[in-house]
Amino acid sequence: MRLLAFALPLICTAPVLAADVAYTKPVGGFTNAAAASTDTRISPVLARDAAWVGTIASVSATTLTAAGTPNWTASAFGPGASTYYARVLSGAQRGQYFIITASTTDTLTVDNAGLNLTTITAGDAFEVVPFWTLGTLFPASQAGSAFVASSSALARQTEVLTYDATQTGINRASSGTYYFLNGAWRKVGSSAGTSFDSTLIFPDGYVIQRNKAAATTLVQTGRVQPAYLGSVIEATASAQNDNFVSISFPIDVTLDQVGLAGTVFAASSSPLAISDQLLWYDPAATGINVASSATYYYYNGAWRKRGSSASLNFGSTVLKAGSGFIIRKAANGTSGTWNFATGI
Repeated sequence: MRLLAFALPLICTAPVLAADVAYTKPVGGFTNAAAASTDTRISPVLARDAAWVGTIASVSATTLTAAGTPNWTASAFGPGASTYYARVLSGAQRGQYFIITASTTDTLTVDNAGLNLTTITAGDAFEVVPFWTLGTLFPASQAGSAFVASSSALARQTEVLTYDATQTGINRASSGTYYFLNGAWRKVGSSAGTSFDSTLIFPDGYVIQRNKAAATTLVQTGRVQPAYLGSVIEATASAQNDNFVSISFPIDVTLDQVGLAGTVFAASSSPLAISDQLLWYDPAATGINVASSATYYYYNGAWRKRGSSASLNFGSTVLKAGSGFIIRKAANGTSGTWNFATGI
């Protein structure tokens, strides 16, 4: 697997208005180069423009009511070709996002992802944002550069593999494989006449771009994710569980900087009794179905690496911008949230 990614300079700032709220959005570009005959982990390091920004008036178990009079069109943010999420920008749930399942002129019904929404309080800021999809992150206009179109359903070139976060276990196979044919994204196992352009790509996860015969370069444009990036990290009672997450931000960070230790990532009691693990994939590696290049765990106040001395501190290990990795929760571990502070 080979990923050559870098952040272009921030090129401008522009105001986004919603109700009586305004904020500035740093915007720019990001490039993912994917080698031939290789699986490349790709995450959406830039967000799409917010459709609305404002504050919370009230919450319930599955609803968010906006303050003021937003005057949304009823059902404007419900499920459809452009599905939206609500991201909380301040307060106890800052960084977390919730899929919008229905909307009225001032209220959003959301999938609460198992979290307690009542910790969100009146006055907390939030935004409504359209998801990236296969058709928007890998648009038809980038065919031939960001990916290679297929000549038929049996002669597939670039494939995009996705993972279902509702499934559990380790070493899971992908839940869907997609290819580009006749102007749209198609799904293996489904009719080649059905478009899957609206397939969602989650802001805190990744997809695998599997190039066959040719290398490609994807250009992402958008705004830098604001304030905090939140992920729900799931554990299961009877077995280990893999969570597919990413550095969804256009700057490299280290293990010490990602904010996992001491939160949702459980420390190990000894090098012989490892609890949670972080499986990292070297962006410079090539090949299909490659194994993780390193496994890290947290022990005795520092990041350690399996196969190396437990006295060595790997906290300065760099996690490349836009790259994906796995948090493998130990059996009978505790689920929780991971919030990465972007500094924006």
